[in-house]
Amino acid sequence: MLIKVNGFDTSKNMVRVTRLDIDDYGSVIPLKELGLIVREDDHSIIKTLKDSSYAAVFTIGDKDDNNSIIILANGLTVDELNKEKLKTIDKVTNKK
Repeated sequence: MLIKVNGFDTSKNMVRVTRLDIDDYGSVIPLKELGLIVREDDHSIIKTLKDSSYAAVFTIGDKDDNNSIIILANGLTVDELNKEKLKTIDKVTNKK
């Protein structure tokens, strides 16, 4: 799932995020606000999310549920996000 990191609630080991999608025209669409859990002993995920505004994350549980547990996070820079937007546009253009 593609997310924008909004903030952390360290007392609950939770990160507040906005789930994002990229439409056919390359626009980033906010879909839903979520609270996702980060295991307190998983310092690499915490560091990745604190160092990144955007990330691709994998969770245990339904991707639309609050309280899903993040098991993997890959931080994205704005440049990397823009590349993903271009890939989406290219895929749609090549389908036609």
